[in-house]
Amino acid sequence: MPDSHLDREKEYFRNDRNYLYSRTLDIHKWSDYPEVNAFVNDIFNVFFDSPTSLKTKHLKVVLLDLYVAWSQDPKFHIAVHLSEQAYSNGQVSIKGKNRYNETHIKKTTIDIIHRLVDVDLIEFKKGFGRPDQPSYNTKIWASSKLIKIFEDAKFGAFHIHYFGKERNREHLILRDENKNDIEYKDTPSIKKMRKVLLGYNALLEKTFIDIPSLNNPYINCPPKQLWTRTSDDEWKENVLTRISITQDGKFTTRVFNNSNWEDGGRFYGGFWQKVSLKFRSQIYINHKSTVEVDCSALNVVLAYATKNIDYWSKTEEDAYDIPINGIKDPGVCRSIAKLFFLTAFNAPTEIKAFKAFRNEWDYSEFRHSFTDEKLSEILKTIKERHPAISDLICTGAGINLQYNESQILEYIVKDFVAADTPILCVKNSLIVQFDQEDRLKELLREAFYEVTNYENIQIKFDNKLTKKVWGYSKFLKRQYFLNQLKIVNNPLISDRYNRAMERHFIYFK
Repeated sequence: MPDSHLDREKEYFRNDRNYLYSRTLDIHKWSDYPEVNAFVNDIFNVFFDSPTSLKTKHLKVVLLDLYVAWSQDPKFHIAVHLSEQAYSNGQVSIKGKNRYNETHIKKTTIDIIHRLVDVDLIEFKKGFGRPDQPSYNTKIWASSKLIKIFEDAKFGAFHIHYFGKERNREHLILRDENKNDIEYKDTPSIKKMRKVLLGYNALLEKTFIDIPSLNNPYINCPPKQLWTRTSDDEWKENVLTRISITQDGKFTTRVFNNSNWEDGGRFYGGFWQKVSLKFRSQIYINHKSTVEVDCSALNVVLAYATKNIDYWSKTEEDAYDIPINGIKDPGVCRSIAKLFFLTAFNAPTEIKAFKAFRNEWDYSEFRHSFTDEKLSEILKTIKERHPAISDLICTGAGINLQYNESQILEYIVKDFVAADTPILCVKNSLIVQFDQEDRLKELLREAFYEVTNYENIQIKFDNKLTKKVWGYSKFLKRQYFLNQLKIVNNPLISDRYNRAMERHFIYFK
């Protein structure tokens, strides 16, 4: 038996399966498709005693989520809570039936999972944890016995949606100061925001979003820190994580904080928010190349706007062009300054800003010792470079800046949804199909003016070919033109991508 937390952690990962390749049980999975109901009832009648509507409902949620995970990738896992406390203290959802738990999922889930294990329909890896150490939920996945039943099922993953005829999984999430989801009453403005998201999620659902070159439905992501110190003389090697690239995980919400509808409001959802720029640049939307469009130093510019200062009318200097002692590479200096700005706006204190920066910095890109003294020096330089907004740094003001940023994105998303044209949100940047960047550029200007009353904004594109460059390339050398044509029309396409695309368009024809 392992005799320490680190030993138990090593034991947890001593397997050919990557248990971090997982997501939490989606308690909103549902389907009213007749074949799905027959499938669930057959399993209940064979493997369960004393049928009740409550147990059948819980079984349905678990089986459907397992089916979706298996159809994505048989190596994928579902993380579940097996503690009764988790179902009563808000870890799974607010207690009782509410806007965040329309299916009214309870601790009955625990009994369902144990029974599925007993009858060999699922396999599992028991989780563990302590309050002062990293914890790992129990992971479950379909057994070979259940997979055979899945293979014979007369429905597919596209028949599984969210609970109820209106698929009414909550789109707007309000959290208190402790990050707990809380109930709220609808108002006309809240209903208006929800209507935009309803349209956006309906558009995302029918949009095929993938990376053509991937042979597997996931991306392996090395940890930002290869090793973590666990004690004075003991280090832990961090585990490689995987990000699932599938058509199932596109549901988008907006999250507001501090019990306030003007704190936060960012759009969350979709694998494109979790992967690096390298992979985002390879995304195809409906089998069409994409362009990522960004506003230069948007958070800083919005901070200046709160001080009634039009940043780009005062200067043309890059807000993140800040020298750092001991680091010669200007690109690295800029990356440090950018991340530090973001974490320092959000953090309520300097110490928390330093901790957040160290947690977010990608040490695989540039290894450096960011001590409190070093970060304090960087902070001083940033404040000297931007005295007009220095009082907003390390005060938690970032949550209000996020709201302004989210209003800009909502303005643009609303327009694209009305035109039935897909668009992807990535914090404060947006991804659109090749040839949509000019339209997006004009909408960004409109939205920025709508939120700030200022017109000056600097817009930048990723390093890929845009429609404008495409037009210029036609007048250049023939070989260059042909090379550009190859980039746009002939990506390296995997068999997995073709199969996924075919299934998608057959269903959404």
